[in-house]
Amino acid sequence: MDIHSLVVGDFAAGSCMICYGALLGKVDLFQMWFITTLQIVFYGLNEAICIEKFHAIDMGGSMIIHTFGCYFGLAASYFLQRKKALKEHEAKCVGGYNSQTIATFGTIFLYMYWPSFNSAAAPAISQQRVVVNTCLAISGSCLGALACARLFCMKLEMEILLNATLAGGVIIGAASDVVVSPGLAIIIGMGGGAISAFGFAYLSEGLRKHI
Repeated sequence: MDIHSLVVGDFAAGSCMICYGALLGKVDLFQMWFITTLQIVFYGLNEAICIEKFHAIDMGGSMIIHTFGCYFGLAASYFLQRKKALKEHEAKCVGGYNSQTIATFGTIFLYMYWPSFNSAAAPAISQQRVVVNTCLAISGSCLGALACARLFCMKLEMEILLNATLAGGVIIGAASDVVVSPGLAIIIGMGGGAISAFGFAYLSEGLRKHI
């Protein structure tokens, strides 16, 4: 057990957290435990294939952690009584005041944590660049989310902000050691925040209607 092992475990836990986004309100505690246990196995297999076989360089885990967790959660939600969740328990598919308050603290914590998350596996020579690019990108995504919330809802809609603020940290993850221009890092972050805000404001409701 060393720091590298803890970082790998942290990445695996992050992948499970992303998977939960597609499942919360649709599964019970036992199902969550079962899915998490199963996902850890496939996450390890996916990481081994991407890194050992294809030699992929994914500094912030945008491909190995976030994309894998996203699609694993979507695939799991397909088999977990999705129609029943939408019809009989539709109230569980939306947030409430208490959940938004807790999510706000979680978002603030992740906002501070993300630069170290992206740079944890980076070589010492590029760690500073990764931290700087990530800080600029999440700042940009926060601005993009604020602008889109104002544009779409004519107010600072809290759910949009909570879901889109951290998009910059995700979108720049794989290239966080490559981007060398501060302006480019901010633009990438703003684009991620805007796309995420648009998806939450319009696509979520549309997907519910067509499932």
